[in-house]
Amino acid sequence: MALEAYRGMWRAYAKAGLTADADEPELARYASGTALTTLTSGLSAYRSKGQALKGEYVSNPQASGASPSSRPTAVTVADCLDDANFLVYDASGKRADDEPGGRRATRATVSDLGAEGWKVTSFGVQEVGTC
Repeated sequence: MALEAYRGMWRAYAKAGLTADADEPELARYASGTALTTLTSGLSAYRSKGQALKGEYVSNPQASGASPSSRPTAVTVADCLDDANFLVYDASGKRADDEPGGRRATRATVSDLGAEGWKVTSFGVQEVGTC
């Protein structure tokens, strides 16, 4: 369940990124709290600059911890997110910057929110070259 939520969050972000749509409903299906705020704030910033995200990322998440151990309600997910082909473009279709993407160490907390199900509640993405 936790890995499904994590993967779903990134799929929803990629979909929303095509038009920098912070209101994409799939985002809230897979993310909540700080994670959702981070995603929607970033998308809003891209939209305000006339930018969008295009391409594909590569992800291979692994559960790296769970608590409490007997009946987990929170799972830590570790990933090496590769965004070398998932970049920012301006309205004309040109790359918005000259910073290359690459492999980034990523860590997330996915929580069981009861009736809402499992959702990513926080995550952090490190600099290129951290994995």
